[in-house]
Amino acid sequence: MKSKDYAKVGTYYIFGNFFNKGIAFLTIPIFTRILSTYDYGIINTYSSWVSIMSMILGLALHMGIRAAYIDYKDNIKEFVSSIVFLDIIFSSLISLIILVSSYLFLDINMTFVSLCLLNSFFAAIMEDYSMYLMMEYRYKVRTTLMILPNLLSIIISMILLMNIQSNDKYMERIVPMAVICIIFGFGILVIILVNGKCFIKLEYWKFALKVSVPLIFHGISLSILSQSDRIMITSIVGADQAGIYSLVYNLSVITLVLGASLEGIWIPWFMINMKSNNIEIINKKVIDYVNIMTYAMIILLLISDDLLKILAPQKYWSGIIIIPILILSSYIIFIYTLYVNIEHYYKKTVYIAINTLIAAVSNIILNFIFIPKFGFYAAAFTTLFSYILSFILHLIYAKKLERDLFPLKILVKPLLLISVTILIFYIFIDYAFIRWILLILFLVFLTIKEKKRLIGLMKH
Repeated sequence: MKSKDYAKVGTYYIFGNFFNKGIAFLTIPIFTRILSTYDYGIINTYSSWVSIMSMILGLALHMGIRAAYIDYKDNIKEFVSSIVFLDIIFSSLISLIILVSSYLFLDINMTFVSLCLLNSFFAAIMEDYSMYLMMEYRYKVRTTLMILPNLLSIIISMILLMNIQSNDKYMERIVPMAVICIIFGFGILVIILVNGKCFIKLEYWKFALKVSVPLIFHGISLSILSQSDRIMITSIVGADQAGIYSLVYNLSVITLVLGASLEGIWIPWFMINMKSNNIEIINKKVIDYVNIMTYAMIILLLISDDLLKILAPQKYWSGIIIIPILILSSYIIFIYTLYVNIEHYYKKTVYIAINTLIAAVSNIILNFIFIPKFGFYAAAFTTLFSYILSFILHLIYAKKLERDLFPLKILVKPLLLISVTILIFYIFIDYAFIRWILLILFLVFLTIKEKKRLIGLMKH
């Protein structure tokens, strides 16, 4: 594509992601005031389980779709249809086992379990289709899919929460979230099967499973890294603390919305240039890519204290102290993804899974040790440690595959800037006026520094 086309795709993805996240953040003041910290914690714990189960039921087959654009691009619709049919078979079997086991051995609400399983399966189907749309550069449809389901579920949830009085108010958020996902996922499932008209093809299944199965463990490990904190906080010290931690965590990942938007352009572009062995071009462009995320993180750090106070009542403010730790964790996620993409390109998914699994296990062990003593504060530091460990492991292996790609020197200045900003956050935590002055000065500096780029973007 031409540069102006990349700009157009990026604009759509950024709009879609920020609109999606923006709606979620604008409604936080409503949800946090209607819901107790207990209800808010239960909702986020449920979301964590859906995130983990969608990876298991979906077999991480969306990564097989990504890899298929190198080997099966001309038959991609058939490929997607076939692996989705494989997913139907596998998910049905695993869901049946879980439902029977839950009924026989666990004292648990079966409706809740069934809803979670259906939500997880159709979330996986939507992830498959989203990857297909991304690789096809069908950015308008993909952006719509980003926005519409979440927007509808939030609107319906708000209507229910404001008009229905019940003891289990968390269900008034969970049920709309699940039902909307199921409706959209079922529609997408029909579209995939009708367009592909291919159900059982062992060649496709073998290829997809070879790429994706190791990534199930990678995906589960990532979910454990990002979601297990909330699950363990809920089980060890209670849903109230999980609610506070969840709010701060959701605030910290807001800049990853920008990362997800840019990744929709970066990954296909990276794959094309890797295939052409354009290492020098990639190394040049990645500097801009990293800088954008660094600037976004700095801005968020300077305003996050005040943003949380606007979004939530005082009962959530005890989480302010861990904001910089979780924002730094989000930044490390972005950085190590660069090196994971190298491993993806060479289909070294086993090593991706092993490295991420090591980090996830370390996170669980550290959580068991420190959460009982220090509550959700400990979870923030164990998460940061685990992400740094994951970054080191992926970096070491990626360098074995491509020694000259993404040299470490490109990260020195960005990490130094982030570190200085974190120090400023803690020094001026009670002086919002000073932080806002620093923010204005930083924005003026960026405008001057990036003047030519801004003019170029406006011309597009």
